[in-house]
Order: sequence, then C-alpha cells, then structure tokens
Amino acid sequence: MPAKPSCGGVRKLSEHTTRAYRLDLNRFAGFAGAGAEVTSCERATLQQYIEHLFTQHNLKETSAKRHVASLRSLFRWLEDEGHVPEDPFRGARIRIRLPKRLPRVLSRGEVAALLDQSPMNGDFIQLSTRVAAELLFATGIRVAELAALRDEDIDLTAGVITITGKGDRQRRVYIPDSEIRDLLLTYNKARTDHGHSGPAFLVNSRGGPASPQFIRRLIRKLGEHVALTRRVTPHMFRHSIATYLLEEGVDIRYVQRLLGHRSIVTTEIYTHVADAALKSRVVERHPRKTIVRRS
Repeated sequence: MPAKPSCGGVRKLSEHTTRAYRLDLNRFAGFAGAGAEVTSCERATLQQYIEHLFTQHNLKETSAKRHVASLRSLFRWLEDEGHVPEDPFRGARIRIRLPKRLPRVLSRGEVAALLDQSPMNGDFIQLSTRVAAELLFATGIRVAELAALRDEDIDLTAGVITITGKGDRQRRVYIPDSEIRDLLLTYNKARTDHGHSGPAFLVNSRGGPASPQFIRRLIRKLGEHVALTRRVTPHMFRHSIATYLLEEGVDIRYVQRLLGHRSIVTTEIYTHVADAALKSRVVERHPRKTIVRRS
C-alpha cells in the first residue's frame, strides 16, 4: 500500500512541529469525547473548546492560538479530502489577543561574558559550548538548525554556512571574523581526536550528534558558569543579534534573510527593542541638555 501523506512529507514540517500537531489534536479528541462524530462539530464547538483550553488547562494565549490553528488545518484537510461536506469553522472569527511580549535580549555585557571564555585547556565539552555560543550569536541560527548542521554545510574557506530551516528552506549566513573560523578549525581537530567520524558538525560528549536538548543544556550551564542572574537560552542569542544589527543600522530585510523569516512582519518585532534602545540613548545623550542651559 502507498504510504499515507503526512505533514512532514507534504508540508515539509519538522518532527517537532508534527509532534505538536499530534498533541494538539489528541487534546481536542479528549475534549470532544470518545465516539464523537467529526460531522457533529460546529462553530460553537470551537468556541467552547477555546474556553476549555483556558479554564481547564490554563494555557497561555500563544498555546491556545496554536491549538486552534491545528484544529482548523485538520478541518480544511477533511473538507479538501471529502471527509466532511463543509469545514464548520470556515469564516469563524475567533480572536485570541496575544499579550505584547518583547523578545528577551541579552545585554552587550552579558554577551561579552558568555563569549569571552578562558583557554579551553583540552576540555572538549567546554570547547563545544564555546562553538555553540559563538555560532548562535554570529549567525542567529535556531537551536534545531544548529543541531542539524553537517560538516558539508560549512565552507570555512569562503566563510559561508548553509542552514536548512523551517520547511526545508535554505539560507546562507556568513562567519563574521577569522577568530570564529580558527575556533571551528580547532573544533574539527578536537572532534577527530574525540573519536567522531559522522556527518554531524556539533557532537555530544559521546561523539554522537548533539541534540537541541544537549545544546540548551550547554548554554544554560554556560550562563550559570559566568554567574548571570537569569537563565540563558539559545534563542536569546538569536533575539540579541537581530536587535543589535538593527541598532547598528543594518537594513531590516538583511536581518530577515539572516534569521530565515518568511515574513518581514516577524522580523519587525525586533525594531521595538531597537527603538527602545534608541530612545534611551537620545534621552541620555541629546546635545540639547548641554546647548540650552536653564537658568
């Protein structure tokens, strides 16, 4: 029998995303009850389900919105495949107001503390941590993309890294200075000495491919090691480089390409952080304070 189409195969979604869809739909199935017919769903069902997500599961607005998106995608597919005569949720106006959350950005001092490491002293995990932190900040790469990076994706001669992102979309990013290139060359040699011979670029303590969880743990421990007061995550490096590039005057469309955002609207959230920094500097350093002297 031919294999059934899947989100991963048809829509090129990651394993993480398809797992999230599965969990979302299983939750709705539990809400609807055993033996519930798909055709019995109507717009009121969707509204009741949203209330259920907030009151019974205490979900945040972003999580509830994802659950609704999963459900609506399912019913669009059911209609397209002829399993239901009509998508009962089509045209339903469901508004879930998302709170305005600015991305968590590392201060320049925090970035300096995280990247300004002492000599490696032959410690492979310490070297792996430094490589992960440098690449996260230099390229804005997502943690899953870093874990999936292969040796063949990195051209140290040209200083180019090819990243395969969401939906299998590829983008090219650039290694900004020779110090990072030298670090990657050092890491390549250390991996060989560590017994690694596979295609994965970043490896764990056993020489196998590093998982996103492993990288998150490295970064968390790095933050603890330099005594930062808040928990550090890989995504904070991505937020930080995007914000600082905008502060330095880099065109937002270049930042969009660097991060691999399909829509520039996603990138625009970083302008709010950059604008806040601009406001602070203008208020603090505006020449009017020294030009116009009050009596």
